[in-house]
Amino acid sequence: MSFFAAPSSNVTGANNIPPPASDEDKNAPAPDAATRIADFVREDPIALYTFDSRVIRDEHGEQSQQKITDLCRRRRDGSQSCVKVAAESKALFKMMQTLGFYCALPAQPTETHMECRMIMRPS
Repeated sequence: MSFFAAPSSNVTGANNIPPPASDEDKNAPAPDAATRIADFVREDPIALYTFDSRVIRDEHGEQSQQKITDLCRRRRDGSQSCVKVAAESKALFKMMQTLGFYCALPAQPTETHMECRMIMRPS
């Protein structure tokens, strides 16, 4: 008994894998959130940006149905400023990449936020 299937006679080629589906309509922030993110980042593109999706609770301790993420900026002088954006981490990650940032988890295994740094592009 063989664990491998016998070659099919109706296969036209070895690489009949369909092309991947586009993700343009998936994991994208709403247009107003995308504008808010871009405007915030444009103020200081060289800063370190961090974000971490956490459960947002209302004043009664109930979990919010809104998907809100804090996008924070740490400047070289140590100051920090944050904005709340209506986007999940996946959408924020995608948006930051679109803006020319490289995002990754920090080296510390206990940290769960993402860190984003601008990728310098050759002129």
